[in-house]
Amino acid sequence: MPDLPTFSDLFDVFAEEIQARGESKPVGQRFSPSEIYTPGSDINLIGAGAAAMAEDVIRTLGGELLALTLDGAEGEDLDRWGGDRYSATIPRKTATPSVGSLQFTRPTTAAGAVVQSSGSIMRTSGGVRVETLAAASFGAGSLGPVNVPARAVEAGTAGNVDENTITAFVSAKADQTLLVTNPDVFAGGDDTETDERFKVRLRAFFAAARRGVLAAVEFGALTVPGIRQAAAVELVSLPLGVPNGFVRGYVADAQGRANADLVALVEAALLDFRGAGIVVDVLAAVPYYQAIELDIDFASGTDTVAAFDDVADTIVARVNALAPGETLLRSRIVTAAESITGVIVPDGAVVVPAGDVVPTANQVIRTRRDLITSVV
Repeated sequence: MPDLPTFSDLFDVFAEEIQARGESKPVGQRFSPSEIYTPGSDINLIGAGAAAMAEDVIRTLGGELLALTLDGAEGEDLDRWGGDRYSATIPRKTATPSVGSLQFTRPTTAAGAVVQSSGSIMRTSGGVRVETLAAASFGAGSLGPVNVPARAVEAGTAGNVDENTITAFVSAKADQTLLVTNPDVFAGGDDTETDERFKVRLRAFFAAARRGVLAAVEFGALTVPGIRQAAAVELVSLPLGVPNGFVRGYVADAQGRANADLVALVEAALLDFRGAGIVVDVLAAVPYYQAIELDIDFASGTDTVAAFDDVADTIVARVNALAPGETLLRSRIVTAAESITGVIVPDGAVVVPAGDVVPTANQVIRTRRDLITSVV
């Protein structure tokens, strides 16, 4: 906190006060400036101790004052700030497990009627575990398929697995011939909401407080655990372009995608935010992964490998913050590169994409570290 007095400032105050008070004493009984500022002298030790204590008190008070502002609050202070302004209506989102559906089949009915119990554990080849939330019941002559809802055992983005990757049983099979897979992706797994993302939602609270407006629909979708981005568009009837009472919402998780289970959670949450009689059609966003090629230079003495890694990480963070339907501006990539010390960004530094990337309404632009390369 640069605006607060430093140890040196406080020691100077001590020194000036000692000298001012000594003016009334005979010359031989006064502390000289050189004595006060001599490290290790008795008066220097006393002044240093007082300045150190004062600095610590001021730093603590300054931190507490900073925690009373939205920009300055962090961690538990930010949680208290949100609770004080909005009560329990907008808490920080905790880590959440992904959700999806599992499909069970079997090639033979020799085992007769069987039930794979609710709470059964399945996993991917990479070890991501999911548990069923309902029993999978097969009649005596049924081969399936039987679809049941499921969720990841551990919370976090690791549970957002691709389709057809959950194929192994951890729990015992009710029928040894049973097969399992996930026809759609698992989505909505997320880590605990960061201070930065929480502040974005807090700032949107009052704009959405009226409910019914597009901002409120987006805000309501973002209250659902696992939803990172949301966009709402008012639909119109042609040829007059008059609103027709329908709103289309697009939602995405940390990977820029969603599934039917996550969409259902959003639709339920929006009952508290959409206008009465207004239909909000919620669709899962589809990620569009964009390759990025750069032609940048580096200042003399710069660790070019480390600097490029920093550039790539910054670009990933900024691109992956785009909402569904939001355009990727080439200037967004340029400013990300320019923010890294030692990087020189000439005109034409962004080779790919050649221009701004405009997604379709349900697409959300994303990139990955391996998609960001440099001109050789």
